[in-house]
Amino acid sequence: MTIVTRAGKGSELTHAEMDTNFTDLRDGVDMLLPNAKGKGMKIDPITPDFGWHDNVGELKVYGDAGDATRQVYRGGIKAIQFDLSDSAYVDFHIPHDYVPNTPIFIHVHWSHNSATLTGGSCTWVFEAMYAKGHNQGAFGAPVLISVVQNASTIQYQHMIAETLVSTSGGSAVLLDTDLLEPDGAMQCRVYLDSNDLTDSVIVPKPFAHFVDLHYQSTGQATKNRTPDFWV
Repeated sequence: MTIVTRAGKGSELTHAEMDTNFTDLRDGVDMLLPNAKGKGMKIDPITPDFGWHDNVGELKVYGDAGDATRQVYRGGIKAIQFDLSDSAYVDFHIPHDYVPNTPIFIHVHWSHNSATLTGGSCTWVFEAMYAKGHNQGAFGAPVLISVVQNASTIQYQHMIAETLVSTSGGSAVLLDTDLLEPDGAMQCRVYLDSNDLTDSVIVPKPFAHFVDLHYQSTGQATKNRTPDFWV
């Protein structure tokens, strides 16, 4: 089965060709996509761009000194609560649909369970390091990336504090976008650098639920499992 097209813009298909195309699309047809680096499916015909995906990370604590702790959040559900300078850990694997040479963003999902919070903010810091896979590189020195967000005064309100985590060439506070590729690994420690929440009754301590990456996606896999991924 083959989808019939015309090279010339505006050139019409015959009725028979259109019927065949609709039949093939209904019944299934192999779609041949380009395997070139940076090629893929974009969104929005007016201002096309690659769409965004989540790379979801699960926070881990080990009970060591300085680790955040699992505490009752609401009802019988526990979550990871942070006192000042408490840490948790998360790892990320760069997926095969990542658009090469595009920056990634990191964000923490967090909230509080105080009914008497009056305002204030939290400062979260991500200590991150990265290495290519397949014996191509060693983990570099970690960078410290911080983000500040004002708290909602609504109890259990779901907040997302996001910031840039990479730039072309890297910097003292950002990873190097140019090194990112499929099967690369990013290791991260997240900690509460400043707790400026204000409360009329208690000393409030925030909870972190997830730490995720936002990355742009080609919408397709790579041709090869290992480098070169696209040739």
